[in-house]
Amino acid sequence: MSKIEVLNLIGNTPMVHLKTLDPKPGVEIYAKLEFMNPTGSIKDRIIAYMVQKGVEAGKINENTTLVEGSSGNTGASVSMIASSMGLKSILYVPDKCSEEKIAIIKSYGAEVIVKPASAPVDSDEEYGNAAKKRGQENPDFYHIDQYNSQLNPEAHYMTIGKEIWNDLGGKINAFVATASTGGTISGIAKRLKENDPNIKIVLADPEGSVYKPYFDGKADYMSYKKPFKVEGAGKGALVKAMHFDILDEAISFNDENAISMVHRLARHEGLIVGGSSGGNVYAALEIAKRMDGPAKIVTVLPDSGFKYLSKIFNPIWLEEIGLGHLIAK
Repeated sequence: MSKIEVLNLIGNTPMVHLKTLDPKPGVEIYAKLEFMNPTGSIKDRIIAYMVQKGVEAGKINENTTLVEGSSGNTGASVSMIASSMGLKSILYVPDKCSEEKIAIIKSYGAEVIVKPASAPVDSDEEYGNAAKKRGQENPDFYHIDQYNSQLNPEAHYMTIGKEIWNDLGGKINAFVATASTGGTISGIAKRLKENDPNIKIVLADPEGSVYKPYFDGKADYMSYKKPFKVEGAGKGALVKAMHFDILDEAISFNDENAISMVHRLARHEGLIVGGSSGGNVYAALEIAKRMDGPAKIVTVLPDSGFKYLSKIFNPIWLEEIGLGHLIAK
């Protein structure tokens, strides 16, 4: 197997204080800039880790084709890692995936198959299920399975979890993050809780996702599923990489909450980020409002807003979804 030089560029991202968002004296919100990874997202961390583990286990070799289902960012990471290793990759994405994300995945030489985001969670047309099925068709295909593999949260536990703790010298009162695969919040939370059990872990979940209803003990949690526009956050079914037992609380946000925050971060913090980042910061601010200083709340900005120029930063798209009032004047 060829050496993966690009792995050296993954991780050790900056932590910044979002100074314009402090709700009261001494209460501060910090964000980890994960869009500074090579493909512009936090997913580089898990794919580098999971592929390395696959190589070590003898499951990935020079003849392997990497197969995965992704809302876009993991797909870019898979295709980038594959290209750096001289491997092929096949990615399944939902049709709400932005044009930019699909273009990035294809630019690394991957095959991309688009599936309906509205597909039933138990159908072969659901993009994750389609990837799993494809991965079983050929012994040279390797299905990464980010939604269920425990290597996903383990990757975050071993990398960014350590970094966040060190960045703030352990002075953390709460950690807030969205979940799609659940790997980010589950892995980071495990690391932080081991270091300090008093750190509050808060899930930020889009309205339409089943995660918060499930965490809240709703027996009919699946009935809460509905379409939403924010990509890379929330899920229409439970997955094994999401560890609910590590959570202390879950906060809902809607598309307007998240997208409005994205524009606020651009205009006041100079940060161009995606919708899940907006959801993260919105929820972090809600938690911060309840706290008295000194207190530090940490979140992550998972990906770059440059991946959403055709959507979140596009006046026409914003008008189409009823959020035209967010357009900068």
